[in-house]
Amino acid sequence: MTYKVLDVKEKGMKVIGITGGIGSGKSLVADIMIKKYKAYLINSDSIAKEQMLPGGISYKGVVEYFGKEILMEDGTIDKVKLSKIVFNDKDKLLKLNSLTHPNVLAEVQRIIAEKRESKTVPYCIIETALMIEAGYDFVCDEVWYVNSSQSSRRARLKQYRSYTDERIDVIFKSQSKEEDFLKAYKKVIYNDGDLYRLEYQIDNLLNDNSPVFS
Repeated sequence: MTYKVLDVKEKGMKVIGITGGIGSGKSLVADIMIKKYKAYLINSDSIAKEQMLPGGISYKGVVEYFGKEILMEDGTIDKVKLSKIVFNDKDKLLKLNSLTHPNVLAEVQRIIAEKRESKTVPYCIIETALMIEAGYDFVCDEVWYVNSSQSSRRARLKQYRSYTDERIDVIFKSQSKEEDFLKAYKKVIYNDGDLYRLEYQIDNLLNDNSPVFS
């Protein structure tokens, strides 16, 4: 199957959200979109990390709430220590999200507006595991859910990130469940490790409907 990349000047830019649990293959889908369809990637995780660096827009609020105990000697936030705190306390996780998500969303919207104005990008993709929690979906024309079995995700996390079962269990518990994603988003990509099948599904989704732009 072949697909003609959008004529940006004629039809505008399409914003596609790519979501799914950790280890599902979101980055692989995003990589295909970048290389094959000239998409521009907005990685919300990277934005969040940058904003939590000293001087970043989220840094002060996070440190004021969680205390200087989460800081390393150089003044940067110890992500491991902070992760342990919020993963064991749902209220603190919600507080962290409230301190960071609005800032990330504002930057995402700024980038989308910039790329739309430039008329040089056919697709702008937002990759995040927190599409439901952060509410990024309202800025997307559509959202794709990358689905993969927990066993496959666990194997990838062990192989490529050297995660332990204990760490994986904590992360799985903290993220949205498969049924939540399936209820929220109807465009699903099944990632079973077959790259050809993955590309075929992406082609199908891009061919599936006529884009509607805001």
